[in-house]
Amino acid sequence: MNDSVGDPGVRGCSPWDDPARFIVVPAAYALALGLELLANVAGLAVFVRSSRRLGQALRLYLLNLALADVLFTLTLPLWLTYYLGPAHWPFPEAACRAAGAAYYVATYAAVAFAALISLCRCGSVRGPRPRASCRIVLRRRGPARAAGAAAWLAGLACASPSLAAQHALHPGSGGAARCLDHRWARAGLAYATVAFFAAAFLLVLAAYVSLARTLTAPSGPGPVPAGPHRRAARTMVLGLLLVFALCLAPYHLLLAPWVAGREGAAGSDDVGCRAASTLDVLHALSLALLSLNSCLDPLIYCFSVRRFRQDCWALGCRPGLGARGAHAGSLTS
Repeated sequence: MNDSVGDPGVRGCSPWDDPARFIVVPAAYALALGLELLANVAGLAVFVRSSRRLGQALRLYLLNLALADVLFTLTLPLWLTYYLGPAHWPFPEAACRAAGAAYYVATYAAVAFAALISLCRCGSVRGPRPRASCRIVLRRRGPARAAGAAAWLAGLACASPSLAAQHALHPGSGGAARCLDHRWARAGLAYATVAFFAAAFLLVLAAYVSLARTLTAPSGPGPVPAGPHRRAARTMVLGLLLVFALCLAPYHLLLAPWVAGREGAAGSDDVGCRAASTLDVLHALSLALLSLNSCLDPLIYCFSVRRFRQDCWALGCRPGLGARGAHAGSLTS
């Protein structure tokens, strides 16, 4: 996740200036920190109180997605301090391990819950009598809890290398301490995380295609009417698909080439070192995009979850408008 560009030699390569790491990434983290925390805490509070309107499985998945986004946001102050160092970890090694593990747990748990939400919304729209297996997995409380636990375990598995690394901190130039730099990342881990993301992305894509076909399929004299519930389901899955494509896909497309380039940089010529340095810059930019995915999830809630905005107002997200927003929402419903 965090590497040591700018050190006097990266496995035999000469140093290469990397302004993206110390300008773009901190700016993205600061923006994400300012927008994400309040919005996702509000979403978490809404989903805790909205058990009567949302289906049990959907509410559980949305609540856990908001919780993963909050956990991700809580790691940003540490990484922001690290990049503003620049690239010096002033905290203990245990904090480095914990921050790296929380970063990965939150990221990949959110990926898994996005896939579960997409499948759940697809199953609720495909007709009054979906397949029994889909109904059991997507709509009942017990299987939904098991799927949620599996999502967190998948995130923990993706975070295990940061916990198991022999040395989380490594010396850098000028006495700096590098936290989880390139030496802990290996190609096997990169391929596994990319495969996990690709499977989740394909599930979200398939759910959206299935929803789109269902809403446009002929039923009698005309197409199936796209009521509010169907439109909200399609909007939610489309929003999750865009988050995957815009924020998560660039990081995972570059992860395996970046790790391979770092491992093969030893003894490389100038062309090879230049290519590795270019991948470093692109990797840093993809980290900035990755940090913004939690900013977009609350926007998806606003446009695809019934009465989400009114419930936020009622919770005091907009002081003075709580009673009026709740009253207007009750009249609308």
